[in-house]
Amino acid sequence: MTIQITTSTFGKAGIKPITYLKEKNLDFRLNPLGRKLTEKEAIEIILDAEGIIAGTEPLSDRVLRNLPNLRVISRCGTGLNNVDLETAKKLGIKVLNTPDIHVDAVAELALTGALCALRKITHGDRNIRSGTWGKSMGYSLYNKRVGIIGFGKVGKRFANLLSVFTDNIVYYDPYLKNEQDHVSHAAVKNVSFHELISTSDIISLHVPFTNENRNLISESEFNLCKSNVAILNTSRGGLINEKDLYHFLNHNKDAAAFLDVFEEEPYHGNLTELQNVILTPHIGTTTKETREEMELQACKNLLKGLQEYEK
Repeated sequence: MTIQITTSTFGKAGIKPITYLKEKNLDFRLNPLGRKLTEKEAIEIILDAEGIIAGTEPLSDRVLRNLPNLRVISRCGTGLNNVDLETAKKLGIKVLNTPDIHVDAVAELALTGALCALRKITHGDRNIRSGTWGKSMGYSLYNKRVGIIGFGKVGKRFANLLSVFTDNIVYYDPYLKNEQDHVSHAAVKNVSFHELISTSDIISLHVPFTNENRNLISESEFNLCKSNVAILNTSRGGLINEKDLYHFLNHNKDAAAFLDVFEEEPYHGNLTELQNVILTPHIGTTTKETREEMELQACKNLLKGLQEYEK
């Protein structure tokens, strides 16, 4: 039985996942390129594998149909938008993920992004490095209205972290519209999408990428936003129209954004030209504790999936 690991940083956060695979006597191979694979590379590298521990490489219809031995995809992460789930189902390929382990790390990153964007931390850092001792006036997080789009596990955890700063937290989630949700020390209020966009000082996205959610925030939404809003996306690229975001930030210098995810990764777009945006390279789950546990869970999921397939 051959296992191909395609996620590029596997085993770097800690020894647990590799130790587990060795203890189970599984024949596994690491990603030989050390980066995200293209479709062609994925086909060539995975070709004879029965199971893969997957990253964000495109596991499209074309890729899956060219992997005749593949039985199980164990995604190291929660998002499955890089996997053609319909084709996988047709081909009898089991698809698994790790939906819970990332929650704290992503929520913490969203809070970090909010504080850094509001206080213009990176702007001050760049000034000092360039020899300028210049102070930029920022905003406090205290008592700000925070709008959370998507109130699942990460959205709720983010609200919990925010509760020490503000009790003015609202959320929009059509799947929870009749649910009364409370987090410690702060009752959160369910509002319409329009109200959240137009009244929030901070807007944070915590929803999966789907065709329905593509460009969830674009020109029409930016036209409703406060001119000094801070927008955070630690969820998935494609939820915010990046061209419209550039236009909005370029014309509203008091506004800010923190993006950890992009429609095309690696990102090389013109948002890099702006001072009022903070960009990070999809590091939502990149803490040693989170990565090690996610990779271990992905290994366990893979073995379980292969064992079930053999039955």
